[in-house]
Amino acid sequence: MTDVVNSPALAQPERAYASRAHGFVDWPAIFAGAMVAVAVSFIAATFGSAIGLSATLPYRGPQPVLFYVALGIWMIFVAVSSFAAGGYVAGRLRRPSEGASPHARDVRDCLHGLVVWALAAVAGALLAAATVGAIAKTAADKGLAPTDRYVDLLLRGEGVAAAKGANPVSDATRSFVSRLVAENPSGDFSNEDKSYLSSVVTGAGAPPATAADRVNRVASEMKADANKARKVGIYLAFLTAATLAVGAATAWGATRLGGRHRDQDVDLGHLVRAPRERSQR
Repeated sequence: MTDVVNSPALAQPERAYASRAHGFVDWPAIFAGAMVAVAVSFIAATFGSAIGLSATLPYRGPQPVLFYVALGIWMIFVAVSSFAAGGYVAGRLRRPSEGASPHARDVRDCLHGLVVWALAAVAGALLAAATVGAIAKTAADKGLAPTDRYVDLLLRGEGVAAAKGANPVSDATRSFVSRLVAENPSGDFSNEDKSYLSSVVTGAGAPPATAADRVNRVASEMKADANKARKVGIYLAFLTAATLAVGAATAWGATRLGGRHRDQDVDLGHLVRAPRERSQR
């Protein structure tokens, strides 16, 4: 370490900073900022889910375009607010670069903000994956599958059997139909599969013509839902990428601002003081 500090390749302003034991990266400040960013993001995302703005649950209500526009605005707001808070905290807590030029301090603060953004983004992705996994596990524990709705539409009873609540389709047949639907999520059934499904629906009490029409209608609905899910997936992918880019820029600028307030010893106590205490000052 002595050789590095005394090296003529290092400029004099850098020697004092390089001689510090913690090096150029202030990990405690980074982790503190990342934790603040994740906490703010989690609270905002929880509130958004409570009012229906969630990307983890399918939306089947009216005005889907307005919903996804509102969801995009909300996601950008969450990213800006969380990374602004986390970046600023990291900038204020980062140990100052003794002897470094203002430009060098700004650059190091901004780079610390990018690391805060990266850690918070990874933590947020893990939380989102855990949430989706918990939802899927809950559905599996209840015996629910994404294709059950289509199977129910195909196999609902007709006539007297339906009125009595009887189930003319055996469990083995229903299980086979469920696998057939799961293997063709876009409703692209072969003619042989459609003939089989029509025969099963006929066995459930529907006339042959009605059975064939029901199979075609369910297949068309599956195809429409698959196309909608694909479009929503593309939109959410672009929105997530844009949100992360905005978050990175926000963390960069907020950490720089926090670093400047640290160097200038800006007093933000007026934000937390009681009105009477402010008036006395």
